[in-house]
Amino acid sequence: MRVAAGVLLIFAAVINLFAGIVYVGGGAMVGGASKFTAMAAEAQKKKGHELTDEQKQQFAQLNEAQRQTEKDPKAAKVVHSIMAYGSFLLVTVGTSIAGAVCLFRRRAPKVIVAMAAVLLLAEVFGCVTAAILLGRTALVMKLFSSSFGIIGGIFGLVGARQVSLANAPPVDDMSMPAATPM
Repeated sequence: MRVAAGVLLIFAAVINLFAGIVYVGGGAMVGGASKFTAMAAEAQKKKGHELTDEQKQQFAQLNEAQRQTEKDPKAAKVVHSIMAYGSFLLVTVGTSIAGAVCLFRRRAPKVIVAMAAVLLLAEVFGCVTAAILLGRTALVMKLFSSSFGIIGGIFGLVGARQVSLANAPPVDDMSMPAATPM
């Protein structure tokens, strides 16, 4: 169970790494679209090329998305929330790997329990958010992508129990009074 939990946690860490990068990068892209557009145009000029009409249109759409975000405080909160969730997923990458190492080495059951709690919290929060914002179909897809994390977190809790029992001091049989024969 410990090894299975460790392997699932590593898979979940890889998935959460890419998801966290996408969430943080996407939020930063929308939040800093005008800077990105200016940097891309400047890089093209340094190469001696002009932006194509298609690129100009894409950058205009990106700038419009940023203006809409700046005008609407709710949209800005959504962008910041997406980036915060992405950052939280990046934290779970480190904790998942640390928990997997502890499971493999049969050490630190408290670290394993804390890791499992953080991972399960992140996966449940992601599933609830997907269900509320995007609907049933998105929930099914999110459950599929979160399955490694959910199962790995549950197996991690079971593995932590196994580690704590294996590392517990043996019960002293001499502490019980012997039965007196009659």
